[in-house]
Amino acid sequence: PKEPLFILEGLFDGGILVNELDIWAAVIAGLLVAGLALFFQKTRIGRALRAVADDHAAAQSVGIPLDQIWFIVWLVAGLVALVAGAVWGSKLGVQFSLSLLALKALPVLILGGFTSVPGAIVGGLIIGAGEKLAEVFLGPFMGGGIEIWFAYVLALLFLLVRPQGLFGERIIERV
Repeated sequence: PKEPLFILEGLFDGGILVNELDIWAAVIAGLLVAGLALFFQKTRIGRALRAVADDHAAAQSVGIPLDQIWFIVWLVAGLVALVAGAVWGSKLGVQFSLSLLALKALPVLILGGFTSVPGAIVGGLIIGAGEKLAEVFLGPFMGGGIEIWFAYVLALLFLLVRPQGLFGERIIERV
């Protein structure tokens, strides 16, 4: 392991080690989220993407070319995956099991709501902190390994209690 850049003491016994790569990852993630938020809110293409996400037929009826929009969607998704993979790989290396990390995105989206980017961020923070806290406080009583399945149990509870997630919109069908 690399030497910590600084140690936050007083929160836990021994403090919290913060590496330079962790800070860079947080800065890059923050810039990426801010850039995507601006892109989706302020640009013509971003508004077209949101229109297509809301209603394909209505967007196409006002002249938004769906083929181009799908290309842009996959391009943006690929760029986000590229940045995430580069940040993750720079810290822990690249290996086959890295693909299993993508499975954590589903509980994060269920918690935050599929229609909300801020909800996905909050959902990720809740899942990340919850996994570690569950492992520390419940692990000794349940034999450990809680952080592997904690996110999925929490997502199941959210699906039962609040299916649209924390920040998701309740879909109302009008007939």
